[in-house]
Amino acid sequence: MLSGFTKVQILQGSSFMSITNNGINFNGNVVFHMQKTKYVIFLLNTTDQQIAIQKCDDEEDGKILFFRDGTNWRNGVRINNRELQQMIARMMSRDLDKYNYRADGVYSDDDHAMIFDLKNARSFNKRRKQQSSG
Repeated sequence: MLSGFTKVQILQGSSFMSITNNGINFNGNVVFHMQKTKYVIFLLNTTDQQIAIQKCDDEEDGKILFFRDGTNWRNGVRINNRELQQMIARMMSRDLDKYNYRADGVYSDDDHAMIFDLKNARSFNKRRKQQSSG
């Protein structure tokens, strides 16, 4: 009766990246859609305030290590590159010292890329460190 059916992986939530002054984080949904690719290149569209990560091979100039084999993809990926963080913050005209930002992504099958619209990025208050009492 189920002949011809294929299993569909259903993910909870949306694909998103967060930008903080501590790093750039891509959630597990992004890693899944990017097919756990080892390397990506970053692409910026300053006119439309978009960033994209595109799957690439290890021969590509400007590649960045994205996903390490043996890690749990559900934990997402963190990239610590201060220059990239500041470039994105300037493009967004936002202050990473005051807020964290989250931008939803859309996967493009044709381009093997996840595209994030930074114009619609939502800001979040930074978490405050709790002081220990005692």
